[in-house]
Amino acid sequence: MQNIIETLNIGISKLEEAKTDNPFLEAELLLEHVVGIKRLELHSHCFDPIFPDKEKLFFEYIERRAKHEPIQYIIGYTEFLDYHIIVTPEVLIPRPETELLVDYIKNDSLQPGKILDIGTGSGAIAISLKKLYPGASVYATDISKEAINIAKKNAEINHVEITFCVADLFPIDESGFDLIVSNPPYIKKSDYDELPMEVRDYEPENALLAEESGLLFYDRIIEKSRDYLSDSGVIYFEIGEEQALDIVKLAEKNGFTDIDIFQDLCDKDRYIRINHVDEDFDLFKLL
Repeated sequence: MQNIIETLNIGISKLEEAKTDNPFLEAELLLEHVVGIKRLELHSHCFDPIFPDKEKLFFEYIERRAKHEPIQYIIGYTEFLDYHIIVTPEVLIPRPETELLVDYIKNDSLQPGKILDIGTGSGAIAISLKKLYPGASVYATDISKEAINIAKKNAEINHVEITFCVADLFPIDESGFDLIVSNPPYIKKSDYDELPMEVRDYEPENALLAEESGLLFYDRIIEKSRDYLSDSGVIYFEIGEEQALDIVKLAEKNGFTDIDIFQDLCDKDRYIRINHVDEDFDLFKLL
C-alpha cells in the first residue's frame, strides 16, 4: 500500500508529462478531494497510507486531467465568492472575472427590488445577488433546461430562493426589473477555435460562442431590455475585452445615454453598466 506522498508524486509526474497548467497544484487538489484532507495539510500526512480504492479513484482523476478535462468537472464543483457551486459539462465554469462583476454591482449604490440574471448557467451570479440583496426578488433564465436544473440545485444548497425559468433571454410575463445582469456567450467563431483545450473541448459551446462577431446576445438583450427595465433600472454586462465600444454603440442606438465601462484586474475592458434610457428617444427615427 502506497502512502500519500508517493501517490501524489506519481500523479504530479503524469500531469507533467501531459503538460497541464500546474501539475503540482492540480494533483494536490485532486488528492485533497479523494482523501478528504485539506491541500495545505497533505504534507503533514505524507506518510499516511492511501487505501487501494482511493488510490484507484485518484489515478482515474489524474488520467482525466491529463486529457485536459477541467478539474472543476472532475470533482464536480467550484467555489464562487465563497459559495459552493456544482458544475457539470452542461454549464460554464464560473470565472474570477465574473466574481469581479458581482463586486462592481456590490459597490454600486443599488437597492434593487427585482433582479434578472440572463443566461444563468450554474446560477452563480443569481445566487450571489440574492445573498447580496436578500430582500430582492431574483429571477434567472437560461435556454438550457439542463443548466436550469443545475442552477436550482445550487440555489438549494446555498439556501436561497430564486425563480428559475427556461427561456430565451427574458422570462414570460415578468418586467419591471431594477437590475438586469448577464454574462452571455460572446466568443466569435474565429476566436473560439483558438481557445485552450480545457475550454474548447469540454465546456458547453452554446455558453461561449455567439454570432455577429460575438455581439449577438448583447444586441438582443439591449434591444428588448427597454420593455423589461424599471424606470430607474440598470444593466450590467460582462464582455469580451475588445467589445466595449461596439456594445456602447448598440446601447446608444437603442436610446441609452449613460454608459460606464469598467476594467478587470488586468486593466482590460470587461464590464459595462448601462444606466439610463433617454425618455425622449424615438426608436422610429432610426427606421
